[in-house]
Formats: sequence, C-alpha cells, structure tokens
Amino acid sequence: MDRTLSEHEALDRIGTLITSTAAVLRPHPRLEPLTLFTVPGRCQDAEGGSGRIVVSRAYWLREVPARDNVHVARQVVDEWTRQGHTLVGTGGFESGHPNVSALSRPDGFVLALAWAEGDHLYLAATSPCVRPDRTPAP
Repeated sequence: MDRTLSEHEALDRIGTLITSTAAVLRPHPRLEPLTLFTVPGRCQDAEGGSGRIVVSRAYWLREVPARDNVHVARQVVDEWTRQGHTLVGTGGFESGHPNVSALSRPDGFVLALAWAEGDHLYLAATSPCVRPDRTPAP
C-alpha cells in the first residue's frame, strides 16, 4: 500500500469486509462480536519499532445451523473469489469443520472463516500494519 491506513480506517475496512461477506450467506447469519479480538496488536514488521499496530475483529455467525456449516463455508469461498481476494487455504470440509483463509485485494487484510467447538462458525479479519489513531499521518 502506498500510504499507511489509520486504525479507524482499518476498522472501517474490516467492517466492510465482514458485512459484505455475511450479507450474501444463506441462511443469513446474525453477527455477534467476539470480544477476544478487540485489542490492537503490535505490528511484526521489518521496521520493528515503527509503533504501528494491527487491528482485528471477529463475529460469530449466529442462527446458522451446524448442518449448514459446510454450505456456508462454500459460499464464503465463492464470495471471496468473486470479490477478487486471494484464497490462502481451505480445510475441514470433509469433516464438517470448515476453515477458510484469504488475503483481501488490493489491501492485504487477512480474512478467515473458522469453525469452533460446538459447531459454530465465525468470520474474522485482521489488518496489515496501520497507524494508531493517536499518531499523525506522515
């Protein structure tokens, strides 16, 4: 990316990535925030002490019956492919515990659909390295 996004801009992008994916899923899920993913992490970049961070958000896909998990995961693969994102990995379809990962294009956010114990799915997105909101743009 030519310019480093701010934390706020990255969170807006994460919201768009998650909601645009969830909007096409059938059965239509109710998004429930997963609070473990709300604390920014330190950026692991070559600059080391850059002060940049990564931000993540994740949402349970509520009201999706376990029997539809694989069907929903296939829809996620199709939607991310349609949006031009790069699929990085898929697995667990044969066991009914699907996991999908991708990189958003053109901005390199990490996207994931993950299965969790209890036969629940969640969608997650993590930003590339961004400026904390309190840091002025260069």
